[in-house]
Amino acid sequence: MEIPVGGDIGDEVHTVDQILIFTAGKARATVAGKDSDVKANDVVIVPAGTQHQFVNTGDSPLELITVYAPAEHKPDTVHKTKEEGDELEDAGKDEAPAWSQASKKENEAKGYVKGEE
Repeated sequence: MEIPVGGDIGDEVHTVDQILIFTAGKARATVAGKDSDVKANDVVIVPAGTQHQFVNTGDSPLELITVYAPAEHKPDTVHKTKEEGDELEDAGKDEAPAWSQASKKENEAKGYVKGEE
């Protein structure tokens, strides 16, 4: 995802863990009320239920990769910009599959996960 100079990802809270891997640029990270500066090659882990915000403070686009666990988006999702991601989510075209939100036991019962032998 790319965040323009002065842009941000929006103040948000997720029901899943989020891992952000910064590949270019600089930002101010606010996680659980604590501010930190981040840059390329930094990784930030945001636990589920934690309020967070990232603001591009550099003079070039902020580039990052985000991983959610369990999934928060469709398995084949790539958001090049925050706006693109927001549009897809608002249109209902980027929902995580139900199995990604289910427990191991539920997925075993449906045959998605092999149970212990």
